[in-house]
Amino acid sequence: MTKRHRQSVKASKRKRQEARHPSRRTYVPYVIVVVVAGALIAALFVVSLGGSGTENVEAAYPPGYSAPVQGDPDAPVELVMWGDFQCPFCKRFETETLPRIRSEYVDTGQVKLVWRNFEHYGRESQDAAVAAHCAGEQGEFWEFHDTLYRVQGGLNSGAFSPSRLLQLAQDHELDIPAFEACQTQFKYDAVLAADYGLGRSQGVTGTPGFFVNGQYISGAQPFEVFAGIIDSEIIAAGP
Repeated sequence: MTKRHRQSVKASKRKRQEARHPSRRTYVPYVIVVVVAGALIAALFVVSLGGSGTENVEAAYPPGYSAPVQGDPDAPVELVMWGDFQCPFCKRFETETLPRIRSEYVDTGQVKLVWRNFEHYGRESQDAAVAAHCAGEQGEFWEFHDTLYRVQGGLNSGAFSPSRLLQLAQDHELDIPAFEACQTQFKYDAVLAADYGLGRSQGVTGTPGFFVNGQYISGAQPFEVFAGIIDSEIIAAGP
């Protein structure tokens, strides 16, 4: 057998072995493709489930968590606000419309106001939202919430930097060690993610967004828009 013939036989044998037993180099990318494809399919499946209701998204909330509520929990009308503390249109609603809704409907027991995070303007939005929830652990969520909108500055300009948020916590006379410890636990990062996913599953695309007993209102609409829907829902609920 010539040298060339022996090399040809060895090459043919090697090809047959590789065909029966793919090398690690060819096998690993195949596994990666399969895993990635499977993950994408699973993600699409979860998204499709989330779009059919909220129960799948709500499962992502930390155990025992409930959204901040202001007003009578048994009020006939529920007003859910999806907001970002850096959102300028949210501030317009908070300063021009919400005070009247509170005085005429929330304080009179006719509307329950619910807060949901839909932060999408960057790091300071996230930090401010976490700080508000940490203040909420000390019974100061809504007070801190109002303060954040009052002192809102330019997007990611330092208005909600860690030092500034700490100063606001001190101004509210919070327990500072507890406030700082809360910020380092990352549990509210899960809340923000779950809120955002829930909002998207319900059709929220920007801030502010609202649901009045399930009826969607987009943007910082004037008081009259909210009042018209709220009054209709109060009448529908009966005496």
